[in-house]
Amino acid sequence: MPISQSHEVVIVGGGAAGIATAASMLKRRPSLDIAIIEPSEVHAYQPGWTMVGAGVFEPEVTLRPMSRVMPKGVDWIKAAAASFQPENNQVTLQDGSTIRYELLIVAPGIRLAWEKIAGLEETLGKHGVTSNYRYDLAPYTWQGAVSLTPNSLHLRRFAA
Repeated sequence: MPISQSHEVVIVGGGAAGIATAASMLKRRPSLDIAIIEPSEVHAYQPGWTMVGAGVFEPEVTLRPMSRVMPKGVDWIKAAAASFQPENNQVTLQDGSTIRYELLIVAPGIRLAWEKIAGLEETLGKHGVTSNYRYDLAPYTWQGAVSLTPNSLHLRRFAA
């Protein structure tokens, strides 16, 4: 039978935005009852992938166990949100459990739609095509950058 819970603040998403929001709120009001709904056991600090692409970080430093980044005092609900019922101040989880709230913050991250650009999915990571928005591709950005020389075709166009 699904379980019901209730919290003052419910945050859907345990990425950088959800974690930072909870930490900031708790700093201002330590007594707040906050829950973060996040199914992942690993926190990927996606803003750091830009630094990986620039050769500043190794990709592994952008990953941490979720338990290490979850703010102290937050109730981590290790589940995925399935639907919202704002008229009832409620979120339903994939297992059918419900979470009631007074304030809901939705920060589930993004889903990149690579498939919407013809030919992109099969070309990423090859022929100099890359993106810092994917963990496995950010290092390829740096590999491409360090392989550039003054004689690289696209650099010669700007030299004139």
